[in-house]
Amino acid sequence: MELYLMIVLGVIVVSLIMGAYSTKKHYRIKEQELKIEQERLELERKRLELEERRV
Repeated sequence: MELYLMIVLGVIVVSLIMGAYSTKKHYRIKEQELKIEQERLELERKRLELEERRV
């Protein structure tokens, strides 16, 4: 019974660690996507300003 309990606790701990790592990685990727989107919007704004000046 004690061995069974240790195995179950081990699986739970490993699952929690993997879940935390996965969540952290997901948020890091989302932050990078947001940063790229902000840079794209900034470049688009600058392009529109240049077009407006030319007209």
